[in-house]
Amino acid sequence: MELSKYLKGKKIIFGITGGIAAYKAANIVSALRRAKADVHVVMTKNALEFITPITMKTLSENNVILDMFDDHGYVTHISLTEIADLFIVAPATANCIAKLRAGIADDMLSTMLLAYNKDILLVPSMNDNMLNNPATQENIEVLSKRNINFVMPDYGKLATGKVGKGRFPEIEKIILKIIELIYVKPLINSISNNCFDKLKNFISSKNFCVTCGATREYIDPVRYISNGSSGKMGFAFINAINSMGGKLKVIAANYTDSRIDWFNPIRVGTTIEMKNALMENLKDIDCIIMSAAPSDYRIKDEFTSKIKKGEDYINLKLVKNPDIISEVRKDYKELKILGFAAETDNIEQNGFEKLKKKNMDAICINKVYKDQIGFNQDENEIIFIDKNNSTFKIEKMDKEIAAYQVLYYLFKDSL
Repeated sequence: MELSKYLKGKKIIFGITGGIAAYKAANIVSALRRAKADVHVVMTKNALEFITPITMKTLSENNVILDMFDDHGYVTHISLTEIADLFIVAPATANCIAKLRAGIADDMLSTMLLAYNKDILLVPSMNDNMLNNPATQENIEVLSKRNINFVMPDYGKLATGKVGKGRFPEIEKIILKIIELIYVKPLINSISNNCFDKLKNFISSKNFCVTCGATREYIDPVRYISNGSSGKMGFAFINAINSMGGKLKVIAANYTDSRIDWFNPIRVGTTIEMKNALMENLKDIDCIIMSAAPSDYRIKDEFTSKIKKGEDYINLKLVKNPDIISEVRKDYKELKILGFAAETDNIEQNGFEKLKKKNMDAICINKVYKDQIGFNQDENEIIFIDKNNSTFKIEKMDKEIAAYQVLYYLFKDSL
């Protein structure tokens, strides 16, 4: 993903508070500058104990705001809040979150936060006991209801040496959230007036299951039938749903997009294993997104030993695998199902026939050819058709962006 397509020229206020993860803010600011965003860093007094202003000035190429009454003046700093496109605080300590909830403005960062009336993104990072404290949880809940955005901490090793939830999240996860707020939100709102928040609220109330990756049907212990699916489109849906607050189960076959690992997927190998895993995990699920690429056929009799090179020709007998979507639909009549069709010829007609045959709610159709189009690519071009025959064409774009559009078209009649 070329970040400058989405962030070039955007003005971002970047707050840093006094947590051990403050040093990681340098990497985010550096990434934003490489994307040609205009970044203005604000640091609290405690943040100075973890990272120096000269570092942030060098990376942001702007003076760092430290004091309410420095040489640049209070009014200058407050006026920045009127022209910025986004306000980020990363890391955001429990103290910063509590002050914002209570409306306390006792330093430059908290004062600028109160003066800002557009999207705010907080990235909490702290000890797990502090994060799980009822006061912190209540503060986060209240701020969320005020439309403050969060990228919540990851589970991992903390500064104290223990393992728990509170670790600063993956930087790319934060970057993707920034792109959502700066680029995707206006994009969805341009399709239908102010629909992004409605979509977000709807997604946050639902339970999703997303499948991704390519299944493998083994011929012998070392060879298999598979395809070129990387899992990138699946990750795009996982990220979008997670970012908008939807509850997620991920069932993953084989993939090359390691970001899927962020979401602790249920791992499967074959098409039958994927079908079984789905059937075991659909309780309370409202929607499944079948972005995986399961094999249609498997070897009738798998060889138990490696086939040695010898004969010029080998005949392999294939048998048809169960159709996962059809099997699911038999038992779950009300479940919303989004399917995918990877086609090489007559793509719209073949995809439409698949939609009707399998009784899906909607289908995403895309052309594939080896590793040149569709599979294992960062971008995708999609034809979306729903069960009412409404058709929408999503032009070639990064898969992480296209997923939001697909989710909008899938749920637009419920917003």
